[in-house]
Amino acid sequence: MSNVAQDLKRWKVQGFRPRNGEPLEVGLSFKDVLVLLWRFPPIWAVLFYRASFWCTVHRVRLLPSILERLNMLLFGVEISSAVPIGPGLYIPHPRGMVLMAGRIGANCSFIHACTLGMRETWEFPVLGDAVFVGAGARILGGIRLGDGCAVGANAVVIRDVPAGATAVGVPARVREARRPEVVSLG
Repeated sequence: MSNVAQDLKRWKVQGFRPRNGEPLEVGLSFKDVLVLLWRFPPIWAVLFYRASFWCTVHRVRLLPSILERLNMLLFGVEISSAVPIGPGLYIPHPRGMVLMAGRIGANCSFIHACTLGMRETWEFPVLGDAVFVGAGARILGGIRLGDGCAVGANAVVIRDVPAGATAVGVPARVREARRPEVVSLG
């Protein structure tokens, strides 16, 4: 299944975030694709990134830079064509977004005005699968965010976040994932 198809499926289910990097098992017809492209302009920002990444991987010169600049001008999002991003990328509000990372896993969500970038050294964050990043969050430096973790709105993350945990605050503190309560029926 192509990355673009998984991206479109995330939009079809309105950003539903699977708990892992597994592909969504949702049908996607030609009509669905047309409706999604018409109704949700932010999808185009992800398509521009996918095209620029494809060109980078296949050593097509000049075109990745042009697509990156168009993405910045049209949608206000800066995503390097060299960053590998897994399928199911969901960016509902791309304005003010900067995504410069070592790697971004599958089914990740970035809400609005998020920044992934470096600190003092040339090291970038690595995100696992199904990571959720709230509005205005900053994830900086050569840190790792585990699978299924979440970053709260406006948090500034400068340390690793384990899988399933939530990071909130400035600087962000890690809160362990809640375990589901067991209810006795007898």
